[in-house]
Order: sequence, then C-alpha cells, then structure tokens
Amino acid sequence: MDLPGAAHLMLAARVIHLDFASAVFDAMVDGWGLQQRVRFLDENDTWLDSRSSWRSVSGSLSGPARAGTMACVDRIPNGRLSEADIALLDALHANPRASFEKLAATLGVAPVTVARRWRRLNEAGQAWVSSVPSPRLAMSGAVCEIEPDPGRAVPVAAALATLPQVISVYLTSNQYAVHTIVLADELDKLTMLLLEVIPEVPGALRVRSHLGTQWLSGARWRLGAITGSQRSSVTGTEAGDGRAETARTLVFDNQERELYLALQHDGRVGYRELARQLGIPEHQVRRQTESLLRRGMLTFRTDFARPEGGWPTELVLWLSVPHDRVEQVGLQLAEWPETRIALATIGSANLLVMAQLHQIGEVGRLRARLAEVDRGTVVVDESVVLRPVKSWGRLLGAAGHAVGVVPVDPWSAPFADFHH
Repeated sequence: MDLPGAAHLMLAARVIHLDFASAVFDAMVDGWGLQQRVRFLDENDTWLDSRSSWRSVSGSLSGPARAGTMACVDRIPNGRLSEADIALLDALHANPRASFEKLAATLGVAPVTVARRWRRLNEAGQAWVSSVPSPRLAMSGAVCEIEPDPGRAVPVAAALATLPQVISVYLTSNQYAVHTIVLADELDKLTMLLLEVIPEVPGALRVRSHLGTQWLSGARWRLGAITGSQRSSVTGTEAGDGRAETARTLVFDNQERELYLALQHDGRVGYRELARQLGIPEHQVRRQTESLLRRGMLTFRTDFARPEGGWPTELVLWLSVPHDRVEQVGLQLAEWPETRIALATIGSANLLVMAQLHQIGEVGRLRARLAEVDRGTVVVDESVVLRPVKSWGRLLGAAGHAVGVVPVDPWSAPFADFHH
C-alpha cells in the first residue's frame, strides 16, 4: 500500500532516452513539483533561499549530476527559477552566445537538457539575450527623470518605453517617479530628445536630465551560481565584457547596424536564421559578427525575470563623489555582484548606481559598504524600483517577464507622436 504523499517515477513507454539519467532526474523533479503544489505547502518550505542554497553535489550522485555540479531542482512551484536555472543563467551571463554543448560541459548536464531548459525560460519570457553596441562606439547618453501628473506615472512610462532611444524605463518611489536611460549616436539628437521629445509625453509635469560622461559598468554580471573555473570554461571569443577601453569614436556602417538590430530580438539566434532575416549569405553574417566581436564593437547581455530568481529589489542611488575619484569609485562599485549600472554623470550627483538586492532590508548594509569604499562619497538621493517597465529594449510585464521588444536604436530619428 502507498505511503501518504508517496511519489512515483514513470518514464514514457517505448521511448529511448538519449540521456537516461537526465530523463530520470527531470521526471523525479516534475513529480516533486506537482506533489508540493498539491500539498499547498508554503513557498518558503519549497523554495531554497538564493543567498544560501548554492551547494555542490557529493560523489553519491551519478550520471550528469556529478561532483562539482549544482544540486538542483529543474522547476520550482509558482514560477520561481530553480538552482539549475540560475546556474544556466550565470553561465550565460559569462558568455551569452555559448553553445549548448559548451554550456552542458560547464554545468555537468547533457546538451539536450540545457537546450530544453533555455527554451522553456526563453519562451516564458523569463530569460533572454540581446545585442549591445560597445561603449567604444560614438554615443551620447543621459538619465532622464520625469515627475508625472498625479496618477499618470504608469501611462507616462508606457509611452516612453515605445521610444527606441529610451533604452530602459523604471517606475520608482521617487517624486520623479519615471526613471529612464536615453542613448543617441549624436549629442544633437540626445539634446532634442531631452528638450523636445520626452517633455511632450502626455502626463509629464516636470523633467530633469543628467548627462552621462562614462559608462563604468559592463554588460556581464555574476550571479554566484557557478565557480570561477566553470566561468572560465564557458567564456570564449564571443564573451567580451563590453566596457570601453578607448575613446568612443567607432561607428557602425549600415549593414553592421542592421545586424545589430536583428540580434536585438534574439541574441542567441543562429547564423543560418540570421542570414535568412538579413537576406545575405550565412558565411558573410558569420564573418561580420565575428569581426565586430573581435574589434570590440559588439557584445551581448543576458537578462532574466529577476524577482523570480531571488532578486526582487532594485535600488537607485545618486552619489556625490569627489571629482578626482569618480572613475575609481565607479569602477570599484561596478565590480560588486549587486551592481547592474554604474554611470558617471555631470552635476552635484555625479555617479548613478543601480543595484539588485535579495531584500529591501539589505539597503543599510549596502550603504555601510559604500562608506568603506570612499569616505568622501555621499548618498544624495535614493529610491526603490517599484516596477521595471523596459530593460535594454525588452518590454516587461508586472512580474518582470519579457512581453515584447522595442529594439534599442540610438541612430533613429528623435521623433515621437504621443497623441496618435
């Protein structure tokens, strides 16, 4: 007779599993997840705290879950990302275009398992990869904050998210509740956006802007789910960090721009499909992409629904740093795993830092660490992101899932008709 709550393992009849051990493990995980949902357990009983749950598998496991890989469950109830998901995303942060074979070897699972896991995350809007023009390209950027009319924050943010030059949009707890980052290939275009286009959005009461001088953070973040050796094994020629090491003087030609824009929709798309979309030979697409990567003109970034991965809180900090130490402090803060953005700006608040936290109670510890970095640095203003609306071109739903894309296009004309 079955014991109460007993789970059974059943594999499909007459199906030959190429990776039997992975199939057994995935089937067990599916059964476990269903069992817990049926029991209506509190999510704290089933979700492993992301700050303390990374653990290595002992030699008692066999098959693809070898020693040194992450102990994991493949699916977590209520849409939360599992340890296996986070480990995959951490590897993809290190190299967003790594092949499934390379990822599988790094994570100690079969390529088919990695491919299936990525497809599930991507199709659900929980994770995605995008192209990024290198900071070496000639660009001008700014942070633009909008104080909306009462009750108009959401529609103001939605309207600004339609602009291809507005790369990210956040709703925050600040009086200037709509926080945006704007990028253009020329200062004249950026000026027009800040003075003529954005202020015209219906519901915008006041607008203030901070011109950027130096992007100090890269496009690669560490989630802490894989080891240093695993990170090294997955990086390759396509894994540049995206930080500027020279003056921003390089430019895309028209064909390179079209390639970049196509990769905005899916940064992991294969060369054959990319060639079909662009209408040029596959070998030409491959050569052009590799050339842009080699010259440091193009990179890629991996993003995911951060609240479901255990990072529900994002903090916006405006810092005043002694002018002769802005770059030094910014680069140091950019190395923190919490830091998503570090941007030097002009003004009394001359450094913007956006940091991802596990919980809002960590804000105090973050401030204390800031004081240790530089005693002369002062927090001028701080707010919490209440809802991300757009993140590097991806339109986000309330849960942080990608629901659409407005390709980041700094070269497009600065025009918008918000009234039609």
